[in-house]
Amino acid sequence: MAIHSSRNMAIPSSLPSSIVDRLSAVGRTAGIGGRISVVGLGMILGAACGPKAAPKACLQFSPDLMPAFTGGLVRKDFRMANAWAVKSDQMIDSSGVKFPAYFLSADIIAPSGEAAVGTWLTTEVTKPGLIYSVSPQAKKYSSWAQVGAPSTPGITMETPGAKESVGCVVNNRAGAPK
Repeated sequence: MAIHSSRNMAIPSSLPSSIVDRLSAVGRTAGIGGRISVVGLGMILGAACGPKAAPKACLQFSPDLMPAFTGGLVRKDFRMANAWAVKSDQMIDSSGVKFPAYFLSADIIAPSGEAAVGTWLTTEVTKPGLIYSVSPQAKKYSSWAQVGAPSTPGITMETPGAKESVGCVVNNRAGAPK
């Protein structure tokens, strides 16, 4: 009895050729199946490591609230414009009462026209609410309480939503490409 070798498989030659052909095909299929498995596993890992959620929506800060918001600036010759908010997944705890939190970013404009983006945390975007300074610019140019107090533990510019709110300001400036 002679033995044929097909992809390192020993197949007795006494078997009818159709069986030999089928056994050879099994070896080829296993190789293709293995490659398909590796590709499928790569796609699963790529999806798991990719973005976890859609970008957060930019919410326009109410123009009616801008005068009170600007009232928190330490320099009265500065002004604020182009304010946008992004809802945070975290909450603000004020004396045991939980409020939704929004990262609020706006252009702080000097008399020279130079603008810097500041970021705050607030409980409201359509009516007056609590406001906390988050970014270094907000802390430097406004008198609002700073994050890190018992009501805002762990909130920084690295908290999801903070940088997105800055992006809303930059992307909605006059003349910014859409």
